[in-house]
Amino acid sequence: MRFINRRPRLAHALLALCLLPLAAIAQEPEENTESSAASSAISSISKSSEAPLYPSRDIRDKSLIAAAMNDEAQWLETEHGKILALYRPTEAKKTLGVLILFHAAENPQLWPPTLENLRANLPRYGWETLAISLPQRYLAAIPARPSSASASASFSSAVADTEAAAETPPEETAAASASSSVPSSSTATSSSVARDALIATYVDAAFNFLKEKGQLNTVVLTDNSVAFQIMQILAPKIKDNSRDTTVVDGPLQALIVTNLQQQEPIIKQELETIFAAKQLPVLDLFFAPIDAGQLQARVLHRAVAMRKKVVDYQQLLIDDQPKLVEQDHQSFLLGRVRGFMQQKASGTELKAQSENVQQ
Repeated sequence: MRFINRRPRLAHALLALCLLPLAAIAQEPEENTESSAASSAISSISKSSEAPLYPSRDIRDKSLIAAAMNDEAQWLETEHGKILALYRPTEAKKTLGVLILFHAAENPQLWPPTLENLRANLPRYGWETLAISLPQRYLAAIPARPSSASASASFSSAVADTEAAAETPPEETAAASASSSVPSSSTATSSSVARDALIATYVDAAFNFLKEKGQLNTVVLTDNSVAFQIMQILAPKIKDNSRDTTVVDGPLQALIVTNLQQQEPIIKQELETIFAAKQLPVLDLFFAPIDAGQLQARVLHRAVAMRKKVVDYQQLLIDDQPKLVEQDHQSFLLGRVRGFMQQKASGTELKAQSENVQQ
């Protein structure tokens, strides 16, 4: 008679029962990983599909500047959309006029301290300022850097597209790829606007804004990068005044050219347009350091101004000065610009208007 020992079988059964929960637990991290990956992909797709707060980086920057300078920011209407201008009213009992500052630096935060010093401090001496940034000649390319959310969304969409491509007929795939290569109409329209056309609308918007405020005694300050484009618009509107040569019959009473961007010298043909109005006083500013290119530019500027018979042409070289800040209301440049405007454009349009009334 055989006796079967059942203890080994019982031990094996108990061991199997103990290992079964461990095996189930071991499978849970994989399932949790898959579910978390799916949820993160869904959240990434939902975030990337949300509409951005601003239509472009440029609008975002200007909106933030306008919010930070709410008391000076003015949005001017143009046919190509709104532009940001910084208007600083007078801080004196008597308003002598207004200085419009045009500078090719897209955003005001990129302006040099030289211009910011003038913009911020002239109002305390009776000169209002209106600053407008113009499109640059050479746009800086900003490389696109996708965020982690957009990268994960792109990966998820790429996987989905790969799976869908396997089930899509070749004809439909070719049609879809052809339609995706066509740019949107809004992008094509904005990129097709020429720089000169944009500058023209910006200049018109500035003068219309001042006209609405009743400010007609205007001095224009422009850097050498956009001086030709601006005077191409304003010079034809200036007429010779035979009754009083000290009063300019036109939209501006004086011109200040700041040669800040030496990498963009003004050629002779452009200077002939800038100095076309011989009765318009001109202050031509150059800045240290001095090099051979600047010396040639100074000689050329003076020669063209004399050949065009500009009655009042002043060329000034600004030596190295202490670092300018907005609070410096006694800088050398500020004093020279104030003196020039005080002599050449202080309330002259009022004199011209009174003469017309008497006649």
